[in-house]
Amino acid sequence: MIDAGKLRDVRSTAPAVVRAAALLAILAEPGTESTGLSDLARRLELPKSSVANLCSALEQVGFVRRIGSRYELGHRLLELGVAYSERIDIIQEFKEASEHLLWASQETIQLAILDGAEITYLARHDGTQPVRLGAGIGRRMPAPCTALGKAMLADLEPDEVRARMRAFAVFPVLTPNSKRSVAELMEELDVIRARGYAVDDEENSVGIVCYGIPLPTMGATGPRRAISVTLLKARETPELRERLVADLQELRSVLSLHR
Repeated sequence: MIDAGKLRDVRSTAPAVVRAAALLAILAEPGTESTGLSDLARRLELPKSSVANLCSALEQVGFVRRIGSRYELGHRLLELGVAYSERIDIIQEFKEASEHLLWASQETIQLAILDGAEITYLARHDGTQPVRLGAGIGRRMPAPCTALGKAMLADLEPDEVRARMRAFAVFPVLTPNSKRSVAELMEELDVIRARGYAVDDEENSVGIVCYGIPLPTMGATGPRRAISVTLLKARETPELRERLVADLQELRSVLSLHR
């Protein structure tokens, strides 16, 4: 998720805009339904009156809505998100191409982008074998805990991976199978480079396995994106894994036109 604290500390010629962005980031945090002015003021380290003015302005344009004395995200943000996604050719291509994969189309396929030490989910295809996932479109997850993230990290130089991992005050551990340190992660990235794809073996969610491969990147500064397929651990077999990874490689060929 966007770090509201980091946004709050940004030096800008338009501080009100930055504060509004930090406020929206707080309301967008996972598990947050609605938040009162006192909590927002405490998190933003601003006077309650200033936060009330921000909320009032954001409410007028539909970015937040008020429920009693509390606030939550407004419908206008959804409209902006949809408009943004419609302008990204790769997302539409991903959705269309995923439908035609022989094996992976039956599963959950995801597209994500690497942002620092985290990934952001951009799109998802739900097949006939749906898996309940905690992370929806626009959500962020620690890269080391996902096949998508590890696939993209494996495409980076080791020094850059270590630098990105310094963003975590504590290395993220989501399940008993999660990697426990940067050293463990670096060892696995070597395996991923040799094998050609990443595996999340119940490292993000217990009972869920995921395979991921990176998409081609245009130059050193181009966006890092990856695709993955997710299924229940109980359904995993060596044969199914081989078929699903082959489908991901086919999907990568299609999406490589949108670098």
